[in-house]
Amino acid sequence: MNLNFIKETNNFKKKINFSFLFVIVCFTSCSNNDKNSHKKMIDILSQKEVDIDPETNFYANKQRLSWLQKEDNYKNISQKFQHQAIIANEMLNAGFTKQAAELFNELLFQIDSLKIFPPKDFIIGIKDMLAITYLRMGEETNCIDGNNSESCIIPLRNNGIHRNKFGAQNAIKIYKKLLTEDPSDYVYRWLLNIAYMAKGEYPGKVPNKWLISQLIPSDTIQFPEFKEIASKLNIDQIGLAGGSILEDFDNDHDLDLIVSSWGASDQIHYFENIGKGNFQKKTQESNLKGITGGLNMVHADYNNDNYPDIFVLRGGWFGDSGNIPNSLLKNNGDGTFTDVTIIANIFSQYPTQTASWGDYNNDGWIDLFIGNESSNKSMNQSELYHNNGDGTFTEISKNLGLNISGFIKGAVWGDINNDGNLDLYISRLGQINLLFVNEGKEKSWKFKERSANAGVQEPINSFPAWFFDFNNDGWQDIWVSGYDNSSGHVAKDYLGIKHKGESPRLYQNNQDGTFTDVTSLSNLNHPLLSMGSNYGDLNNDGFLDFYVGTGDPDYRSLQPNRMFLNINGEFFQDVTFHGRFGHIQKGHGVSFGDIDEDGDQDIHAVMGGAYQGSIYQNALFNNPGNWDSEWIGVKLKGNTSNKLGIGARISVETTDGQKIYRTISSGGSFGGNPFREFIGLGKNKNVSKIIIEWPSGNTQTESGLSTGKWHIIKEIKN
Repeated sequence: MNLNFIKETNNFKKKINFSFLFVIVCFTSCSNNDKNSHKKMIDILSQKEVDIDPETNFYANKQRLSWLQKEDNYKNISQKFQHQAIIANEMLNAGFTKQAAELFNELLFQIDSLKIFPPKDFIIGIKDMLAITYLRMGEETNCIDGNNSESCIIPLRNNGIHRNKFGAQNAIKIYKKLLTEDPSDYVYRWLLNIAYMAKGEYPGKVPNKWLISQLIPSDTIQFPEFKEIASKLNIDQIGLAGGSILEDFDNDHDLDLIVSSWGASDQIHYFENIGKGNFQKKTQESNLKGITGGLNMVHADYNNDNYPDIFVLRGGWFGDSGNIPNSLLKNNGDGTFTDVTIIANIFSQYPTQTASWGDYNNDGWIDLFIGNESSNKSMNQSELYHNNGDGTFTEISKNLGLNISGFIKGAVWGDINNDGNLDLYISRLGQINLLFVNEGKEKSWKFKERSANAGVQEPINSFPAWFFDFNNDGWQDIWVSGYDNSSGHVAKDYLGIKHKGESPRLYQNNQDGTFTDVTSLSNLNHPLLSMGSNYGDLNNDGFLDFYVGTGDPDYRSLQPNRMFLNINGEFFQDVTFHGRFGHIQKGHGVSFGDIDEDGDQDIHAVMGGAYQGSIYQNALFNNPGNWDSEWIGVKLKGNTSNKLGIGARISVETTDGQKIYRTISSGGSFGGNPFREFIGLGKNKNVSKIIIEWPSGNTQTESGLSTGKWHIIKEIKN
């Protein structure tokens, strides 16, 4: 149930934001050789935290709570109750769960004792919020405190069952009463089943009329369990929604980890892999102290020095309060990073959470597209920063026809027509999605929007997206999520009941500039409510699988994150419950990579939500291996092309004639895979040859490469 009574309807006078003047003064005083750019960004970020306006920023929950508690100008008892309900809800959002439960209970007591009869929906709304408050209380006392490898992974079992059952028990009582009044509410039904799981009484004690029995893995699918081991590796960083990047930042071959959390004061953290998946936190030593926030991060080697750099994205979802600058973090090659945003001429402050690196003109220098968020008040155009090759950038989106507006949630580069030029796909919330085809050098590097002709405009409400070749035919396909969903849609989907939830779209490339929607044929027509997601090859069979982080800010959105296994490029099999991937905390940044160098890909996921109280530990799902499959690893080093070979196409031919295609990228639009390609080969396969088509236009063939090893391939000019 959507509780409109929780939302304020008053129009507030917008406060003057003095931080803008601060930024302008800073910006104009900074030259290209300003050595203090790092400190200046830290100062700007600190000031932005001070300038948060609780009246307009609905995610600054602690500040909003303080502001709301000062407001007491209600005219009657009804307004008082409504205001108290709003305060209680803000307590929950701010993480003061016990106090929220006490206030919701007090409201119900007062209404009953005073014999006041507010609207029925108001009473139901209070009970609804009290129930989820109890359920969240159970998560805090059992899953956050005392977190273990099975916490919050459904179906809950063993150590995942709550030790302290107070929260789950009270939630059950309320949901049973609510369902008695409204048996058709599938959100209540879904959460009732989750509460019984938390108590250790699913499915046996769930009333049959409300049971969702499909949350137990079937015996028809054989798939091994992945163990969640983030705490064992000391990378179980607690935080909110944010980005995840697995990459070899120090060039020692081991994959390091960088994570962010979107709170204004939330520190970005760097974990150095010291060998075989053993990590040490090096946040302080890496010079990242004070670099805060970041709903997402994307990485590349922008200056071609062989060390991957990081771009941090801020302000997404904040609307008019989202004028927070992004950050370009230069990798110094000595274990430290420096914020060079200002001196690189890439400083901007629009709300965004998505960007993508790609060399649109194949000049050997990686460029950056930023998809900004617009609102009714502010039409914030997207930006394309052309890499000048000297450490600076020039914004040229208008020149190329990419100065678009919209509530952009995903942006990815790919090559839909195999012409060697990168095209751009844009996912938007509440509008059609866009496909910009690169017309090449002959047209002075212009882009033409062709989403309608290509048939890739849906879903209207979408989030992350990516290009990948799911069927290994040598042509890149498109996956884009659906975001118009709820826990009720998920419940109906598991029960096989028709629902109005939005499914993602899998668009198969027809090799003629058009695509065919194969979502249903591929068994992907399910409501996923995707936030973060990415892809990799779990079983080394050569076909790309993917993991979807689910949920929205609402605490009631306790949906399992989903794993889909690619079956020979023909369809996808849901192995969420079989592989123990069904984490019900909010999933955001997702990264695939072999962190322990054992010949299979593991999965890292940021699990926090949007509200300040919606914190949770990040997760690492360890691949159990034993796939009886071969693999080969390829790391490219560009010469004429950009150093990481981003955008290069790889064709691997096995000795039995099978071909496997990959494109060098970081994966999806939320989360960063390493820019080295882990390629599964299937059973009993050896490599005949590898063909690399470089972004520069060079093509080279490599043979005699052994499997089960990583190979560095340097670009050779034709």
